Amino acid sequence: MGLSIPASEPKHRRHGQEGCEADDDGAESPAIAALYLYGDVLESVVERVPAPDLAAAAGVSREWLRAVRSALRRRPRRLPWLVVHLHGRRRRTAAYDPHSGAWLTVQAPRHATPSHVRLVRGARGDRVCALSCSGLDVAGDPLGTSACVAMKAPGVWRVDPVLAAVGDRVVALGGACQLALAEGEDAAAVEVHEGGNWTACDPMPPALRESAAATWLSVAATDHRVYLADRTSGCASWFDPSMRRWGPTRRLKPDAGVSTWGVAPGRAGAEQLVLFGAKREGEGAKNKVVIQAWEVDGDTLDLSPGAAHHAMPSEMSARLFPHDEDEEDDGETFPSIGVCGNATGGYVYNSAEPANGAVLYELQQEGTAGGAVERWEWVPCAPSVRAEPLGRVILACSPVGLNELELSRGLPPLGPQRACTDVQ
Repeated sequence: MGLSIPASEPKHRRHGQEGCEADDDGAESPAIAALYLYGDVLESVVERVPAPDLAAAAGVSREWLRAVRSALRRRPRRLPWLVVHLHGRRRRTAAYDPHSGAWLTVQAPRHATPSHVRLVRGARGDRVCALSCSGLDVAGDPLGTSACVAMKAPGVWRVDPVLAAVGDRVVALGGACQLALAEGEDAAAVEVHEGGNWTACDPMPPALRESAAATWLSVAATDHRVYLADRTSGCASWFDPSMRRWGPTRRLKPDAGVSTWGVAPGRAGAEQLVLFGAKREGEGAKNKVVIQAWEVDGDTLDLSPGAAHHAMPSEMSARLFPHDEDEEDDGETFPSIGVCGNATGGYVYNSAEPANGAVLYELQQEGTAGGAVERWEWVPCAPSVRAEPLGRVILACSPVGLNELELSRGLPPLGPQRACTDVQ
């Protein structure tokens, strides 16, 4: 550019500079004046910066860091990111920023990572983890770039458990290995990790015992509870790890035609859930998949009074589940949806074909009348998934902060004062 002005210099010094920065009559050149970014002007510019570049902007100077913080307070980016963990020829991670509508490729971490991972659901963000007979290692950040947090393995050996972070506790539910069960142990066993040790609790309710594994259950975690729903039957219940007790069991079937179910946390405030259901309608060439959403009371697991269902736009559900003309009878193929989200919104996807893309849903803010979902938006498939369609894909959802963005670029993390700045 020929001339650069350090952004960390005080304003009065920058404005008082003379010499080649001024015209013959002493007035500053418009080109040079345009480089003076500070105050409201700088904040206005920062508001338009994509989240992946915010970490670099915050590291320019203290003034720029203050501008980033102020811009995020004034216009918070409330929606969580969609994080894709791909396990193919090698491990890759990509993250989708809903504010800029762009995918960010995450650099591989320098620390050793396991070849096979699973997911810990959490209200503050999902984390990948590795479970073995020797311990449970949970990623230190949503993008999996920082070192893992190590803890003891649950007392019951599990091969496909539901894992959830509720507050400062980790809960392991079901998924036990039948061949490794000792006398008196239950395949639907529940354990809570707190204070460095695992504590056995009451097993899963009878209605969920036949599907007591992560493969067959949809999971939603809030700050106080973990909710489980059978993907096929719609039977649901919740577990409170602080009280060590189970809530009521209900069959969530507001629409008898739905063949697959998913749950996600509802709007912030009172305990609420969002229930998603997918079904097929029509015959032959007119056969299509319909995806609907209902708001559910988190305490009773009943539909919220007066809550109407919201249907995903048909053009988006058609892209998630495209019509296959080679199928003789599409009605025999039931759609299978996956859901991940938090109290502001989340993502719905085709769990059998995640390479088809996903749909972002944004929840109504607390106190807003109407149904749970405010809007839907199409999310294209991550380029890394399209490049390796046979890889194993894990989809997660989490807020992403400036520190995580720095680590994803392979740069050292920001200082402790900057680490608290969140892009959501």
